[in-house]
Amino acid sequence: MTEQECTRLAEAQRICDALLEPNAERVDRSGQVPRANLEALAAAGLADGTFGSDAFRRELVEALCGACGTTYFVLIQHLGSCGQVANSTNTSLRERFLAEMITGNHYVGVGFGHLRRPQPMLRATPVPGGWTLNGTAPWVTGWPVLSATIYGAHLPDGKHIYLYVPAREDDHQRVSAPLPLCAMNATETVEATLTDLFVPESDWVRDGSPEQLAASDTANLCNNVAPMFGVTQGSTRLLRQLAIKKPFPVLSQAADALQTELEQCRERCFTLADGDKSAPEWREQALAARTWAIELGVRAAHTAVAAASGGANSLDHPAQRRMREAMFYTLFQQTSEILQGTVARLARVPTAAPR
Repeated sequence: MTEQECTRLAEAQRICDALLEPNAERVDRSGQVPRANLEALAAAGLADGTFGSDAFRRELVEALCGACGTTYFVLIQHLGSCGQVANSTNTSLRERFLAEMITGNHYVGVGFGHLRRPQPMLRATPVPGGWTLNGTAPWVTGWPVLSATIYGAHLPDGKHIYLYVPAREDDHQRVSAPLPLCAMNATETVEATLTDLFVPESDWVRDGSPEQLAASDTANLCNNVAPMFGVTQGSTRLLRQLAIKKPFPVLSQAADALQTELEQCRERCFTLADGDKSAPEWREQALAARTWAIELGVRAAHTAVAAASGGANSLDHPAQRRMREAMFYTLFQQTSEILQGTVARLARVPTAAPR
């Protein structure tokens, strides 16, 4: 990382330690987007999704997820949107919105995870001057703080289109009440229903295709593991705290073992992420590394739950939050390939071959 990236990362860690993690259980139970957390990160220049190397982004995500999953999950949608707008060939879109986006004054969410589903849920129809959108985007995170959403939709020819849409409710754009999730209810994630919503050509972000999305998912098999690494780090810290209070040497031993395994898994994942993706065995090795990271995060959180004893039954206990977040990240950006690989690893099915 560059010196500037190291400085930014140190400031991010300071905010995580001083603000995000101490208030994570309160935020988790509040049911409301943590605006103060987002404002603190934006003030530190960390709402700029156009900035940073892969190494910086991985470290930032791990730090955020190790502190407060809710804050991370709202912010990451916006960081992704910053990158989408920054890389768009639509200069008008960049000039109108990017400067405010990177300062955190104009939050933009995403609504295109559904494009991985076998049947189209949101369709775009070309009309004079733009497109009309019809259908449902089942996951739009952080709705109360959003100024806009980038929706992904299927075109009549089967390709994808990504469009910028202001976040306002009317007869053409309706959102549900916040969805009851297993974790991170405070992200205020909603389902958006679009009916004959006109989007002008000026708000086009980019085009895509199912093949490009699948290729991106494969290329990022080992890039999207930092959330689980954050959960593992947080669970390990909690184990060390419990080891001070309880006279069981196994707690600190478990923390040491998990930390060692985390370092090994991290090195393996990022070596593959930065390696030659055309190598014959790369995809199989990357999938194995991804599922290792998933299993490790769940196992670390489960270990913290066991060590916390009956206290972990409380919704206010950090061990329970870690466990729920580990479940959430198990499904984060899951493809059919990752689903099969994860199930095979967890169930110890040696002959399972993802298709």
